[in-house]
Amino acid sequence: MSYDFRLCLPQTGRSPEETAIGDVEDLGITDPVPEKEERKRRVAAALRARNPTLEPFAFGFEEIARFEKITVEEAKKKHRHIELNNPEPSNGIQIMLFDDEASVTVPYCHQGTAARQIFEEIWSYLEIIEREAGFFTYDPQIVRVLCLENDFEASLGYYERVSRDVAERFPVQQKKH
Repeated sequence: MSYDFRLCLPQTGRSPEETAIGDVEDLGITDPVPEKEERKRRVAAALRARNPTLEPFAFGFEEIARFEKITVEEAKKKHRHIELNNPEPSNGIQIMLFDDEASVTVPYCHQGTAARQIFEEIWSYLEIIEREAGFFTYDPQIVRVLCLENDFEASLGYYERVSRDVAERFPVQQKKH
């Protein structure tokens, strides 16, 4: 269970809300578009400049091909997105960069000062993705297109409420010595 942000390119003839709640980008077997591949690399480089510990996930294309019953070349065409994660132990933030959208997710496991620090980190990533890719950010939890200058507290407040609820419903069992 995670808190998710969806970042999308504006689409002609559609409002940001319509775009954001529309279908998630299909991971079809398609040839790469050089401009989109460059945009993903540029965004990933900017994110890694902000946080050098972010690591791109290495896809096991042979295993994916076997599992999906496609060729390795098809697996490489289908899974062209860039996934960035922190090394373990991690705060759980995951960034996915697709051709025309992106996502930033974090599990509901941080509270108090830790939650605020995590959201400050996430906010810096959202700002980078918006600036570098021309995307806008949608927060499906609070059901709105975000204005990053004004909506930090609204998103953080929702995250903290759910995170407390999760902690109460599923307390971590204490180790007995």
